[in-house]
Amino acid sequence: MTEVFERLKTKLKVQGGKRMKRLTVLICLLLLIVPAFLFAQNLGDWKAAYGDWRMMGGRLAQMSTRAGMAQAYMPIRQSGIVQYEFDVRYIDGADDQFAGFGVHVGIDRPHPRKSWGNGRSFLLWLTYDPKVYGGAGLYAQAYKSVNASTMNLLHAAKAYPIPADRLQGIYVNWLSQYLLPVKIRVNYDTGWVKVWDPIIPNYFYRFWLGEPIRNGAHISVRTNSVAASFGNFRISRPGSF
Repeated sequence: MTEVFERLKTKLKVQGGKRMKRLTVLICLLLLIVPAFLFAQNLGDWKAAYGDWRMMGGRLAQMSTRAGMAQAYMPIRQSGIVQYEFDVRYIDGADDQFAGFGVHVGIDRPHPRKSWGNGRSFLLWLTYDPKVYGGAGLYAQAYKSVNASTMNLLHAAKAYPIPADRLQGIYVNWLSQYLLPVKIRVNYDTGWVKVWDPIIPNYFYRFWLGEPIRNGAHISVRTNSVAASFGNFRISRPGSF
């Protein structure tokens, strides 16, 4: 590509200064656009707000272990009873004992850049932070987002611990071998949520978000200080909660 640019410049020098200036501007634009085109990732319906997101083997992957509040979102109408199913595969980054991932549901207007919250929505989150929480350090949490900068926990931070005995025999070095299934059912009319246990068959946790959820227009997946991939998405509308 450099050789092509040099040929163009040589040709234009012969044709005069004004055209040379125009070509210089064109070359500068090409140098800006071409790298962006070469390295842009086609995420399908997903849009990256922050983080190193790419499609890898049909899975949506966030590859940065340093990005906090990494997030990708996609449009989908949500109302009534909606069930979300997908799986998560760990890639890297949990060896420092600090990581997290989750899904925003019912987003009205997604924020297109790095943000703490994400429009009016609710975040269902799994956090791993034994240095702060002690013990196994793994907790399920629910947040209410008001806008890009305001989002708060709906309960005490340690209200929903994942028991240490559930993690026996699972080591960080082996995590990439596992696919963690996620199944969530949300009743938008009432604000009640069911989250299925990924280990115990047919066992789920039920909790209330405190209010009905306004009809959502987007969902997002997000990570914190960990590289992970998401796949096998299935969103359905069960007849009952």
